Amino acid sequence: MNHDSSTSPNSVPALLRDLRDETTTLLRQEVELAKTELKENVSKMTGHVIQVAVGGFVAYAGIIVLLIGIGHLLGALFERLGMSEGLAQWLAPSAVGLVVALIGWGMLAKAKHAMAHDGLAPRRTVESLRTSKEWARSKIPHTS
Repeated sequence: MNHDSSTSPNSVPALLRDLRDETTTLLRQEVELAKTELKENVSKMTGHVIQVAVGGFVAYAGIIVLLIGIGHLLGALFERLGMSEGLAQWLAPSAVGLVVALIGWGMLAKAKHAMAHDGLAPRRTVESLRTSKEWARSKIPHTS
């Protein structure tokens, strides 16, 4: 830093210039940190969204396939156990559908919980800004 001979390194103008320069550098670093953290959080969130989509698709496909296949099989079993054909054809697919729907719901709930836990807020940046604010306050001379 270049100072003329009339300005000492500890003068108020010199200190204010140093504070301005350090604050500018700090703010640039904070912006870069926020960008990096947001990119990381968006990447995580994208993964969770994909999990939700896959979980939903698996639940949907599972409901269709299992209701058709296992429903018929279970219906035949119910008939052999003495249940009327009409009741067996209704009850078997309903029971299978309920089980598959519960599995899909569990997958979706897990992904939703992960999304809520991670969030998009740049937590490290917020904490760093809080620290920087305290640092800046300590650099400004207090007048009482």
